[in-house]
Formats: sequence, C-alpha cells, structure tokens
Amino acid sequence: MQKVDGWKLDNRSDLPWQEVQIHVNSGWTANSVVSKPAQMISMDEQTLVLVTRFPMPQGEHVRVDSQRAGGTHSVWGWIVEGREGYRVEDRERGLFLSRLSIG
Repeated sequence: MQKVDGWKLDNRSDLPWQEVQIHVNSGWTANSVVSKPAQMISMDEQTLVLVTRFPMPQGEHVRVDSQRAGGTHSVWGWIVEGREGYRVEDRERGLFLSRLSIG
C-alpha cells in the first residue's frame, strides 16, 4: 500500500459534461442568490459532481438547474467536498471540482 500513498485518483464519468446553472446564497442579504454557470460531470441518486471556475465552500447549500426535454430540472444539494482540479488541463483553465450530497 505504500506504493500508492499520495496518489491522486480523479475518476470522472465518461458521459459528456452537461452545462448547468447553479444558485448559491451570496450571504449579502437574507434572500440574495447568485447564479453562475457550471458543468455537471457525473450524477447518481446520492451524489453530483460539478466543475466550476471558482471554489465553493464545504457546507454550502446549492441548487443545480439543468435543461431536459420537459424543461428545467432542479436538484438541491450540499457541498461535501471541493478542491482545485489535479489534471494539467484543469489547472491551466482554473477549474475546481465540487461533490454535492443530493437531498
């Protein structure tokens, strides 16, 4: 196991990234919400992974809107983990990955 200590695994879905809009409480006023673009790179029943050009703090409550054939689909989640991208192209583009717990 010592051979793999320090490895940074970065498993991402093979599905194409989907453009989404995220909505985050800005904290400036009681009902102030900031909307920003992001890409959803994977989603299952419990977890959603986003790529953004900015970090999102752990514990932040976020709404994610995606477009589907029937209209806009919204999912609510909490940021449980976030970090700067490990891949060279992520760092060149200033990308951050965030994992949300859906619910």
